[in-house]
Amino acid sequence: MTNISIIIPAKNEEETLGRVLDDLNRVVEQMPDYRTEIICVDDHSTDATARLARSYGARVVQNKNKPGKGLALRAGFAAATGEILVMLDADYSHRAEELPRMLGALAEGVGLVIGSRVVGGSEEYTHIRALGNVFLSATLGLCTKRYLSDALNGFKVFRRDVFTDFRYTSKAFEIEIEIIANAMRKGYRIVEVSSSERARAGGEMKSRVVRHGTRFLLRILWEGLRGVEPKALPATAPAVISQRDLQISNSPMNVNDSK
Repeated sequence: MTNISIIIPAKNEEETLGRVLDDLNRVVEQMPDYRTEIICVDDHSTDATARLARSYGARVVQNKNKPGKGLALRAGFAAATGEILVMLDADYSHRAEELPRMLGALAEGVGLVIGSRVVGGSEEYTHIRALGNVFLSATLGLCTKRYLSDALNGFKVFRRDVFTDFRYTSKAFEIEIEIIANAMRKGYRIVEVSSSERARAGGEMKSRVVRHGTRFLLRILWEGLRGVEPKALPATAPAVISQRDLQISNSPMNVNDSK
């Protein structure tokens, strides 16, 4: 049986989080081949987000760093126990019923599955956001030589070592790019599947076109400069990572180093 961890970063999402967790719990019951934990990362909420998450059976992890989606996700990834990590938003825009299909696409050699709103459609896209997504995804393709239609979507499924084998530094939404770059560095294939995005069901949108679009662009350029080609392990590197090393790489220090 495969262990998966579903990580949901949430800041003041009491209006929508219950619907997300209700759908997830229903979908998880229909996936007998997976042992699933649901982690809600409370990103400095001032409402009932954490209490609501617990009432639906989710495990609540606190982001003890500054607020930010990247920092919240890193806290959730570090706390997760699954060999497969799933990330989706708390605003009810992502559809839990698409999760089994995304997990099914994680075949041998595939390390990352992304839900593509370009294929499936989005109720939330404005013309500016749609154009920005096309521009940034195309820029990522130029910098990495791997075109993805919807690199920015926060609905992703990936193997645990895409996180544990690297030191993450993203603090906000640009973590979407860092995950993609590190999956490439592992030599994994990246697959996109159709994903249909709802409009936010309530609460306040956290992303800002100019501020976060700029962070996306800078991160894309930075990862391109670093290079994303898989690197061979040194001849002296151990063939197997020990459990102790895994625990160290996944400890809270991995989250706090770049505060």
